[in-house]
Amino acid sequence: MPARVNPDVPGEARLLRKVGKRIRALREDRGLTMAQLGADRRGRVYFERQYVWKMETGRVAPSLAALSHFAKRLDVKVAQLLKGL
Repeated sequence: MPARVNPDVPGEARLLRKVGKRIRALREDRGLTMAQLGADRRGRVYFERQYVWKMETGRVAPSLAALSHFAKRLDVKVAQLLKGL
């Protein structure tokens, strides 16, 4: 079950929206759909399209494993997803 945004943690919702916005921009730059981002290069689905949408809009907090998967699919390092936020 994905982690929901915790309203008691100051700034968490804003940070998650920023991360999601960055991932969405990279995904669109590379011409990937949400379904393609959630799957590996062979098409095996690891994250459903709806999870990717929730993550991109800051509704769920992606795990480190999810961030690692998205970074690999986007051909960037995890640090690039978080740099400057």
